[in-house]
Amino acid sequence: MQLEKRLAIHYILFIGFLVVQISMFGCSTTKVSDTNRQQRIAESPQWNGEAFQNPEQVPDVEWWPSMKMFWNYFFSKPQGFIPDAPLPAEPFDISQWNEQRDFQFAWLGHTTFLIKIDGIVILTDPMFSQKAGSFGWASPKRYSRTLASTDVLPKLDVVLITHNHPDHLDEDSIKALISRTKHFVTPLAVGELLEEWGVPHKNISELDWWQSKSVGDLTITAAPAKHTSERGVFDKNMTLWASYGIRGKKQNLYLSGDSGWFVGLYDIGERLGPFDVTFFEIGAYSNLKGQMEVHYTPEQAVKAHQTVKGRLIAASGWGTFDLGLFPWYEPIERFVVAANQAGVEFLTPKIGELVSSGTASGREAWWKPFINNKQQTSINR
Repeated sequence: MQLEKRLAIHYILFIGFLVVQISMFGCSTTKVSDTNRQQRIAESPQWNGEAFQNPEQVPDVEWWPSMKMFWNYFFSKPQGFIPDAPLPAEPFDISQWNEQRDFQFAWLGHTTFLIKIDGIVILTDPMFSQKAGSFGWASPKRYSRTLASTDVLPKLDVVLITHNHPDHLDEDSIKALISRTKHFVTPLAVGELLEEWGVPHKNISELDWWQSKSVGDLTITAAPAKHTSERGVFDKNMTLWASYGIRGKKQNLYLSGDSGWFVGLYDIGERLGPFDVTFFEIGAYSNLKGQMEVHYTPEQAVKAHQTVKGRLIAASGWGTFDLGLFPWYEPIERFVVAANQAGVEFLTPKIGELVSSGTASGREAWWKPFINNKQQTSINR
């Protein structure tokens, strides 16, 4: 009888969560009202008249399996899916950052990278909040440390956004960065939300795929990705998503954004590569139809890195939020095995660790001691 009561309570909570989710999402529909923006959307090759399209067809998410996945995520997930203690983070040292280097970067958790290239400072998908998503109390909670304040960051030349999902476009993080950022570069139609949050229109550049923005000696080019966009259930694919090539005088970088494998990666490698360093997300994969096609597995990320003609790959999108039905360490363990098997040079920096050209930083298997004996896998570096 007690078991039946617990299941009934779980069921009520689950249904209540779905109702709240739908009601919250209904209030966050994107409304494209700017005339110039509307015209650019209508003229985009990616726009089919109703929504933006992927470079390859993505099947619809199946309703019943997705409900089972949500149930398992909230009520049936085994222990070991988050670390027993907060993962380590290097304190950000502005004095080291300000040293003169042609290229350097620091991973700040999830898919947030602070990058300096040719003296230009770029912050990708800033996400410093404690929860990721629009699910309120049920949103994935950060289990790694983050910056004490964005005030410790240097002045930013560019905040670079890959798409509008809440774990990549976080309202509080954007608002905290407005006064210290010169340019916000986003995929097409994403800029409206930034304007609603207080970013001046003149500071926003919205790019369609293969369009570029010059900042100093850098050229930032939006490229295709295989993903989706939405901040609710009524605005699916109403804004574009993108990956980016970042070309400087000496370094050429690639930022994957969220994406699944697609044959257009070969075209990206031909048109924008080869790349000295690539940044690939590895930790949001799923076996759910319609979702497995829009996120790389760790093995696919390594293959995609090779396809775009990358030399050195840095892993991201893991070690920060509980985003899947797998142990927290699984993505990085699988990534290391795949990279080693492919003979690919890779980096696995700690959060906040400064990585620069010609150093051995970012190569430690620092997460190993945080896998307890019950969690330990047979996957070894």
